[in-house]
Amino acid sequence: MTDFKSLLAAARLPERTVPICLRGDLTAEFEDLERQLDDALRTPATSLKGDGSGAIADRMEALRSEMLAHTYRFRLRAMTRPRWHAFVAEHPPRPDGDQVDARDRVRGVNVETFFPALVRESVVDPQLDAGEWDRLIGEVLTDRQFDELSTAAWSLNRGEVDIPFSPAASRMTRSSGTE
Repeated sequence: MTDFKSLLAAARLPERTVPICLRGDLTAEFEDLERQLDDALRTPATSLKGDGSGAIADRMEALRSEMLAHTYRFRLRAMTRPRWHAFVAEHPPRPDGDQVDARDRVRGVNVETFFPALVRESVVDPQLDAGEWDRLIGEVLTDRQFDELSTAAWSLNRGEVDIPFSPAASRMTRSSGTE
């Protein structure tokens, strides 16, 4: 059994990667092909050539490869506890009369300023300058993609950190006899 001092010496802050496809136009094309494939599979073939589903599936696979080529795996890292508390304090909830703004009340921070800053603070790869961040957040990412990054950043700092489990890897190592 490893002693605590050895574990402490090797300790690192939690990290996570979030894959983001930066070519949203490809996503739309893929979704269109999915609809075409569904239609083709539901329509009975009227010729020996078939229903065309094979060609659609081939195009989908090629498009999927293209999407992967335009996908970046953002690496995020948690903050230390003191940095997290200071960071939260930098984004206090906004007042709304005698109350706290309803959107800010749940998280305890100004959600308008906090989440963009949280993503910038948490992403360690890629390293971007201010202009690149502005373009990424303001012009490139969808709201959903931004939510994926901000959820991962929040979770790294406020969620559970546990030992991941992969059912697929577990089945493979059990069936191959490796330990």
